[in-house]
Amino acid sequence: MTFIFKEIAPHSPFLSNIKALYESAFPPDERRDFAQVEQLLAQNPHFKIRVIFEMNSCAFAAFLSYWNFGSFSYIEHLAVMPVVRGNGLGHKIMNDFFASVGNRVLLEVEPPIDTITRKRVAFYESLGMTLWDDFHYIQPPYAPHLNALELRLMTHGTFTRDDLTAAVATLHREVYGVTQ
Repeated sequence: MTFIFKEIAPHSPFLSNIKALYESAFPPDERRDFAQVEQLLAQNPHFKIRVIFEMNSCAFAAFLSYWNFGSFSYIEHLAVMPVVRGNGLGHKIMNDFFASVGNRVLLEVEPPIDTITRKRVAFYESLGMTLWDDFHYIQPPYAPHLNALELRLMTHGTFTRDDLTAAVATLHREVYGVTQ
């Protein structure tokens, strides 16, 4: 299969596909209300969504939402349709992303405490990402009625502890709206 990677514009016809996958792939504490996603896409120049679809059938296959802050990019969500999982598409998406953003990349993962979370961390490590297991990180809640989450950070490219501390401050302020 050949896949096409395309950054979408606000009001894209793919938004309904993205919403369905987003809401099925991530529990409420790990996502914002989708109306907020659409608002960010329309109003925030740092926030982007890439859609991935199969070239021949034009079937929706995956999406990646991210923030580009200049000195680093933050991957907020990556989800692949169940029917195309396991064929290397996740690696293709991530390698395409690394090549296209041209800077350092950061993402959050659940602590590797069980088979699923260890496999997720191993997937990102196989792409050359580093797990900062000893860096304490709390993801603020997406909304007042949701929970904060203890997560881990993973990076691609060169990051120091000071870089991570600065990046976390940017995430908290820009992505989660936390002002301190």
